[in-house]
Order: sequence, then C-alpha cells, then structure tokens
Amino acid sequence: MLPIRLQIILIVFSSISMLFSLKMIRKFQLDLKYALLWLVLNLAILLLAAYPPLLLKLAKELAIEIPVNALFLFGIVISMSIIFSLTVALSRTSYKIKKISQELGILKEEVQRLEKRGTDL
Repeated sequence: MLPIRLQIILIVFSSISMLFSLKMIRKFQLDLKYALLWLVLNLAILLLAAYPPLLLKLAKELAIEIPVNALFLFGIVISMSIIFSLTVALSRTSYKIKKISQELGILKEEVQRLEKRGTDL
C-alpha cells in the first residue's frame, strides 16, 4: 500500500504539472503532440496515486513485491518513452534544418550568379 503522505505528494505534484501543461498549451508555448505525452503521464500518476488498489494489482501482476517500486518502474518506462519520442522529433528537426540550410546556400549562390550576370550586361 502507498503511504498516505506519498499519495498526497503524487496527487498534488501531478495536478500542478497537469495544470501547468494545460496553461502552456493554451498560450501556444507547448505543442499539443508533445503535451499529450505529459498529460497522459500525469493522468496515469494521478489515477495510480488516487486509487492505490490499482497499483497493488499492477505490482502483483508484474511480480513486484512493493507497489511503490511498481510506481517508480512505471514512471521510468513512461519517461524513457517520452525521451525517445523527443529524440525522434529532434532528429527529424535537425534533418529538416540541414536540408533548408543547404537549399538556402544553393539559392544564395544562384542569386549572386544572377546579380553578377545582370551587372555584366
């Protein structure tokens, strides 16, 4: 069973984090596709903290002796998933930036060539 103090801390932290994420979404400071990951994580923590028998059942199914360890395992797995998805997004963005930079270089060279040709006439 989760200690009541830990339950309260998890519920408060998760609620504040969820409200903060929603506030950032409303102000367009956080993209919705990334915010959904955090909202799901916060909702899961809130659910597990508010309803400890669910965590107890989850720990039992995973053969984990202490439910708190199941909670930490769950948090680590979700955090790793978030880190992986953000790494994929970063890689895609890096590729796009590289491609745009190369195209910009080609366009600048072409503009300079056309300007030079225009002054030669």
